[in-house]
Amino acid sequence: MSETNITKDVQKTDTQDVTVKQNPDVQAVEIQPAEVQEVNVLDVDAATDDALETEVEGNPEPTAVETVQKADEDAVDEQVVLEPASDPIPTLETEEESFKKMFEASLKEQPVVKRGEMVKGMVVSINDDAVIVDVGAKAEGSIPVAEFEQAGLNIPALGDEVDALVQSVGGTAGVKLSVLEARQREAWSGLEAALADHSSVDAVITAEVKGGFRVNLNGLNAFMPRSEADTDFHVNADKLIGQTCKVAILEARRKPDNIVVSRKKPMAVEQEAMRTVFFEQHAVGDKVSSEVKRMVDFGAFVDLGGVDALLHVSDISWRRIKHPSEMLSAGQQVTVEIVKMNAETGKVSVSMKVLQSDPWKSMATTYEPGMRLTGTVRRLLDFGAVVELEPGIEGMIHRSELSWTKRDVKPSQVLTEGDVVDVAVLEVDASARRLRLSLKAVSENPWQAWMSDHPVGSHITGKIKNITEFGFFVPVEAGMDGLVHVENLSWDQKGEDALKEYSKGQEIECAILGVDVEKQRISLGIKQLSDDPFELFMAGVKRGSSIKGKVSELKPSGMIVELAEGVHAYLANREIPRDHDALKEGTEIEAKIIEVNRKRRQVELSIKQQLHAEERDAVRSYSRKTADDSTPSALALELQRKLLDRIEPKKKPKMKAVKSEKKASKRIAAEPEKKAPKKRTKKA
Repeated sequence: MSETNITKDVQKTDTQDVTVKQNPDVQAVEIQPAEVQEVNVLDVDAATDDALETEVEGNPEPTAVETVQKADEDAVDEQVVLEPASDPIPTLETEEESFKKMFEASLKEQPVVKRGEMVKGMVVSINDDAVIVDVGAKAEGSIPVAEFEQAGLNIPALGDEVDALVQSVGGTAGVKLSVLEARQREAWSGLEAALADHSSVDAVITAEVKGGFRVNLNGLNAFMPRSEADTDFHVNADKLIGQTCKVAILEARRKPDNIVVSRKKPMAVEQEAMRTVFFEQHAVGDKVSSEVKRMVDFGAFVDLGGVDALLHVSDISWRRIKHPSEMLSAGQQVTVEIVKMNAETGKVSVSMKVLQSDPWKSMATTYEPGMRLTGTVRRLLDFGAVVELEPGIEGMIHRSELSWTKRDVKPSQVLTEGDVVDVAVLEVDASARRLRLSLKAVSENPWQAWMSDHPVGSHITGKIKNITEFGFFVPVEAGMDGLVHVENLSWDQKGEDALKEYSKGQEIECAILGVDVEKQRISLGIKQLSDDPFELFMAGVKRGSSIKGKVSELKPSGMIVELAEGVHAYLANREIPRDHDALKEGTEIEAKIIEVNRKRRQVELSIKQQLHAEERDAVRSYSRKTADDSTPSALALELQRKLLDRIEPKKKPKMKAVKSEKKASKRIAAEPEKKAPKKRTKKA
């Protein structure tokens, strides 16, 4: 059969308004006036002839209308194949009516999309702003590219099928679609179902906000409080961003939109189940492999498979460390031993050092007092420094053992952490796990060396460094000072008065009085540069001697008597007879020395005992003189009796008979010179 080209004259038909009935919540869709094509048949006779020539055997001959309809459906590049017809040739009015019916039929066959319904389409085009989708409607739909990212979807490729929600139909934009709203509609249904049956849904943590995190639930934005982010409050927020996780729905309202979720609730349920299994399968003493989860100042938390166990900083190593980061890092795999378990509280404690040998067990045989070792300063404390001799073995250098010349020095002024130093072992106590070390013991003692070069009694010269209320210090060597006490300033002045004569920076000469190597003290004196007048004076007198002096100061209880230059004695009022003349400053007296204290440099005097001694001496002298006389006179006997009564008036016994003058004189003369009057009276 031959094909005949038919020229189509496209004419605009009268405008037709087609109204599609929709649901009450869907807007009316207006179909714009369509262009109706009319076909003018040219040279009908020629077409009829050709059709007859190409008659197909066995096929019924179509009518003219059927031929035109067949041509409209199968037309390619505006070519129509006409079948020969035996019917009369159609007129122009007949063809217009046919095209009208065909157009109405095509409108009925074309699917109608409605606002708010879900559609499935094929991607036919992609540009920078939108993805074009064929949904089978008259016009193609468009989806903004940004919605795919917001909905958590990848941008589709050409030919991919996409589920979307119809947002609007008609207008210049055609069919406007949304994958974000489609996912949100599905997400809301899932959220409400999860809230009802207390199940979990998948979510993506997108950002950190004030008080918590923003979470994406299949295109829906939800809020997760920080307290609901993890079972561990110290979780790192940076590690949560971008993480996909299971969350529980705490609250979900559509108007206004408000969704609150919790990551902690499903985690807690999962951990509780794992914790139960862990406590059923493990016991104290088990060795387990774990991962360091996070570190704190007092240790590290390791994950034992749903159970966070504490690895205390003291259980990491026998070596003392300040912070677990010195030996561990987050994510590190370690082997530990369970040392404590409490199923009720869910707490587990583990240790690494119990899997290592204890270095202190062999310490007693390795270290002994007097050894010199090399160590590293690990810590500086207020009272000393900690030195590591080997991993796990540390000793203490007390601040008093840091320097020979610096007393009570701060450890930070002598050492710094990390210094390698030589030390001497002072004490080893393996049971107490204690080592006492000394830094100064490995160097020469400057106090000992200085004492050997400056014996007691030698003189030195220096400038006063500082003055205190008890004396002043004079530098004798670098880092070594000597003390001049106030008592060693003057022989004849009070210390406080003598101290006023000295000032800081004044150069003086001192005598070395002594050196205490252990206490690191040097005693100096100024008055020792000259002889002690007290000792010189006391060298010629002794207790019981009679001495003369001059009253220099009167006091309520007595007076001060100057015996010689720089030598003073004390005369108490009780040692002065009542009938004695009144004493004034400058009055010269004679008294007896009754007490001498060389250490305190004190001398006590008595006028009473001086007078008694004089009377006793007079009696003895008279008795010796008259002892050789045969018959003492009555006057002599009376004088003797009065003298004896005056010496011991209270203890004199009554005489029952008059004894002979000669016998009494012989007894007095024969009495020892140093006997006390009491004893002499008793014998009488």
